[in-house]
Amino acid sequence: MMTIRPIALLILPLLLAACETAPPGPPTVVGATTTLSVSPQQTGPRPMDEVPQQSLMPNGERVYGFASGCRIVIAPRRAVVQSEAGACELYHRDIALLYASGD
Repeated sequence: MMTIRPIALLILPLLLAACETAPPGPPTVVGATTTLSVSPQQTGPRPMDEVPQQSLMPNGERVYGFASGCRIVIAPRRAVVQSEAGACELYHRDIALLYASGD
């Protein structure tokens, strides 16, 4: 026969009370609102959509090269950046890590 622990008897009413409350209403906007203008006229590909050139070194390191000259070296067994060379931006590192995590 299963016995109910005293702590469960204390928690059960709190859980039931939480389930009975009404969900919160929509948020109220107070003050002035600003309008964000978006320019859909983008020419050419976005730089963060660049597909890197991938190569595998003899020691197992993966090297990802980008058109800007950025080269990122990733550890052999993990998606960890070992070094960067060239004009690298933050999104270059993100792209290299995404590709490395899929390997």
